[in-house]
Amino acid sequence: MGQEKTSDIQDELEARFLTYALSTIVSRSLPDVRDGLKPIHRRILFAMESMGMNAASKHVKSAKIIGEVLGKYHPHGDASTYESMVRMAQDFSMRYPLVDGKGNFGSMDGDSPAAYRYTEGRLTPITSYLLQDIKKDTVDFRPNYDNTLKEPVVLPSRIPNLLINGSSGIAVGMACSFPSHNLTEVMGALISLIDTPKQTVANLMKHIKGPDFPTGGIILNSKKELRKTYESGSGAIKIRGQWKIESLPRGKKQIILTAIPYSVNKARLIEKIAEIIIAKKLPALTDVRDESDEKVRVVLEIKSTSDENKLMSYLFKHTELESNFQVNFNCLKPSGEPERLSLLEICQEFLNFRKQVITRRLTYELALIEKRLHILAGFAAIFKDLDKALKLIRSSNSRKEAHDKLKKHFKLDDEQTSAILEIPLYRLVGMEMEKILQERKEKLAEQKRIKSILASSKKIWNEVKKELEEIKNKHGDKRVTQIKTIESIEYNEEDFIEHEDVHIVLSQNGWIRKLKNLSDPSGLKFKENDQLLDTLQTNTQNLLAMFTTFGTVYVSRVYNLPYTRSGFGE
Repeated sequence: MGQEKTSDIQDELEARFLTYALSTIVSRSLPDVRDGLKPIHRRILFAMESMGMNAASKHVKSAKIIGEVLGKYHPHGDASTYESMVRMAQDFSMRYPLVDGKGNFGSMDGDSPAAYRYTEGRLTPITSYLLQDIKKDTVDFRPNYDNTLKEPVVLPSRIPNLLINGSSGIAVGMACSFPSHNLTEVMGALISLIDTPKQTVANLMKHIKGPDFPTGGIILNSKKELRKTYESGSGAIKIRGQWKIESLPRGKKQIILTAIPYSVNKARLIEKIAEIIIAKKLPALTDVRDESDEKVRVVLEIKSTSDENKLMSYLFKHTELESNFQVNFNCLKPSGEPERLSLLEICQEFLNFRKQVITRRLTYELALIEKRLHILAGFAAIFKDLDKALKLIRSSNSRKEAHDKLKKHFKLDDEQTSAILEIPLYRLVGMEMEKILQERKEKLAEQKRIKSILASSKKIWNEVKKELEEIKNKHGDKRVTQIKTIESIEYNEEDFIEHEDVHIVLSQNGWIRKLKNLSDPSGLKFKENDQLLDTLQTNTQNLLAMFTTFGTVYVSRVYNLPYTRSGFGE
C-alpha cells in the first residue's frame, strides 16, 4: 500500500494554485520578449515551416495545418488553435500578418472565419525572418508533449515581432497588451541603440513616434503622455477614427468615415450610430450606410445646414469612434520570468537576443567550414602526388585495401580517406582538383572572416546592425496611424435638439414616453394592470421635472424620453 501523507489544505491549495498560475503565464498567456510569440503561435509557425510552407509555396488547407500542430506540438482544442492561426492572417488584427490566408478569414464586422476545412494558408515573406537560421543551432530545442519530437523554445527572430505586431493575453493575476508599431521606426530605434547603447526612452521616441495600428486612425495622446506610457510599460492610448467631408451636387455634403479605432467592431459601431438616428438624438444626422470594400468607407448622410465638426464631436463621445487602447508591457524575459518592461528594456532584450543568435549561427557555420576544410586538406595532400594516388587505387583489389594504402602513404585519417574514395575517379584529374583547391581557398577565407567576427564584440554588433538595416530597407513602410493633438470641439447637446411639440404620456405604474401627436388618449395601450395617469403637451427643448411622494425630484430633458406609439416607454 502507498504511504499516506498529511498536509495542510491551505498550503496545498496555495502550492497547486501557484503551479497552475505559473503554467498559465509561461505556457499560454504571455509572449516572449525575444520573438513576441506565445507558445501556440510559435508552434503554428514552426509546424508550417516544417511542412515547407514558405511564401513561395502553394497554399495548404488549414485543416492539414491544424492537424499537424495538434498532433505534434499542441494537444489542445482545434477551435482555439485555428483562431490563433486566423488572427495571424488578419490584416486588421496584425500590422504585419504572419500567415497568408486564402478564403474567408473573418472581417472587421466581427464575421466568423470559414471552417478550417474551407480555408488555406501559407507563411508570408516577413515570417521567414522569424524562422531564418533555425536549423543552425541558433536556439534551444525541447521535447514536445509526448517526447517524440523537438520544438524550439523560442524562434531566432530577426524582426522585433513583439513591438511591430503587438500581443495581448490574460493570465492568472496578470495580463498583457502590446500595441503594434511601425517597422521602419522600430528598426531605426534599434539601430540607434546599437550605435549609442546608453539611451533613454525619450531618445528612442525620436524614431518611434507612437503605436501604429493596422486599422489606421488618429492617436490623440501628447508626446509627454506617450513617453510616460513607454517608460512605465503601462498606460492608455486614446485613438479616434478618421473622417472627411465629401461634397455632393446642389450644395449637399456627407461625412465619410475612412478609418475606425483598432479592435472596434465596425458593424456594431454602425448599429450604434443607427440607434442614435432612430432615437432622434442627432437630428442633423439622417442616415448611415456601409460602403466598405477592402478599405473602410462608412457614409453618414447629414443635413446641409449642420455643423459637421460638432456632429462628429457628439459621435466621438457617444460611440466607439473614439476609444482607448490599454497598454500593459508584461512579457516573459529570457529567464522565463514574467515582468513589466519599458520600451527601452524591450529593445535591449531583443538586441541582446540577436547578438546571441548571430554568435551561435557563426559558431555553427564555423564548425561546418572546419569540417569541410579537414576533408579538403586530404584532397590537397593527394594532389601533390596525384599519379601515385591513382596508382594505389587502381592496384587495390578492394575498397578497404585502397583505403589502407591511401591512409598510410599520404598520412590521412579515416574521414579524409573515405571522402576521397567516395568521389568518381574522373574528379581526381587536374581540372577537378583545381576546383577543389579553389573551394579550399574560399573556405579558408570564410573561416578567417568568421573567426575575426567572433573575436570582436563590435563586429558582432555590426552584423546585427547590418541585418536590421537590410530588413528595414526591404520591408519598411510608412505609418498608417497619425499622431495629432486635436482640440475637442465644444458643443451643447441642446444644439442637436430638433425643436418640436410633443405629448408626454405617464402611466400609473410610472411608465413614461412621448408622442408627436395625441388626439385621443383613450387609444393608448398600457401594460396589464396599468392605465393612464396624465398627459402633458410640451416641447423637446424643455426640461421635465418629476416629483415623487418621497420628496425626490428627477429631471430629464424631454428629447431624452423614449419616442414610441406602440411601446410602453421606460
